Amino acid sequence: MQPSPNPKAVAAIQASDAVIYSIGSLYTSLAPSLILQGIGAAIANANGPRFKILILNGSLDRETGGFEGSDFIKAVVRCCDASISSSSSSPSSSSSSSSSIVNDDDTLKTRAKSYITHLIYIEHPSAPSVDRARLLADWGIEGVRLYGRKGADDDKMRYDEKALGQALGAILGRRDGRERSRRNTLEVG
Repeated sequence: MQPSPNPKAVAAIQASDAVIYSIGSLYTSLAPSLILQGIGAAIANANGPRFKILILNGSLDRETGGFEGSDFIKAVVRCCDASISSSSSSPSSSSSSSSSIVNDDDTLKTRAKSYITHLIYIEHPSAPSVDRARLLADWGIEGVRLYGRKGADDDKMRYDEKALGQALGAILGRRDGRERSRRNTLEVG
């Protein structure tokens, strides 16, 4: 079964400056959207989105217990690669499509930058762990650490909405040298 996305969704991805993989269940919310035919190609397209931002959940859930940040990255890469494999229409390619899905860590690390440029995360024992230096060195992905707050009804960590908005603004504000981000308010000229 190889479901197709709405063509407007693919066009919107290709025309956007950024794709933001939002907070949610990895396998029941995010993955079903990423495996649709051609979604991975639209995200990885050189003329497509410049910024590809994965926001990790503030705590692990039943689907991701024991996951580290790199495990989320691997899952996104596999889903996007699967959508590229599934978009091949020739009968001969369908038999080899499952073998073209990336599984070894070195290949995943090479492909990851096509789908993710930034990883936003909360540093806390209940959240997925992220080694920021290795994330950049091994994966080529910039890590953005934020401080969270505990939820009122549970011990799960939550993003501070203002801090998350500022982090996204700082990332997206780097479009070109003429635009100023919130952090860079002084014009030199």
